[in-house]
Amino acid sequence: MSLKEYFDQVASKWDSIMGPAEAVKLEEILNSCCIPNGAEILDAACGTGIITPILLEAVGSSGTVTAVDFAPEMIIRARAKNFGPNARFLVADVMDLPFENCTFDLVVCNGSLPHFPDLKGSLREMKRVLKNGGRLIISHANSREEINATHRKIGGPVADDLLPTAVELESMLKNAGYIEINFEDKPDRFVFLATKPSA
Repeated sequence: MSLKEYFDQVASKWDSIMGPAEAVKLEEILNSCCIPNGAEILDAACGTGIITPILLEAVGSSGTVTAVDFAPEMIIRARAKNFGPNARFLVADVMDLPFENCTFDLVVCNGSLPHFPDLKGSLREMKRVLKNGGRLIISHANSREEINATHRKIGGPVADDLLPTAVELESMLKNAGYIEINFEDKPDRFVFLATKPSA
């Protein structure tokens, strides 16, 4: 089974897998990232739109959330939630985003980084679509150890989808050209913020 087939298969139960407790923690994490009102956000690998309502509330009526996922079933379920005119959902791969350079104020990558087959390439591609001075938020509502243990336990196509250490990820972000890199590597979260340099 391919990774895409796996995520298509679990899409129907994704909301119950993530659960309300995780949504509450993600709201706290994302609210602490100071998302500006009116921002244009890309939700990279959005799943069923778990964080879409959090992002929409943060950006307000003048902001937008564009969400992509490579698994069509995830996008079908996200669209069915009818989040309104300020949210749109597209089937697209983070490795080949269908957007112009410098499109978004923020790229949010929640709970999905380990699943990208080319981590370094995905960081460069997300940076490409960020505006100069724009920020990347990588968020996980669990510890790195817990996430990696879960993926190993599930096995199959996600068995080797592991988060790098904070030091490794910081190095990857620096090599991809990000600056102002800050992170929290704690027992209940793994969160990185990084900035694309201004022109």
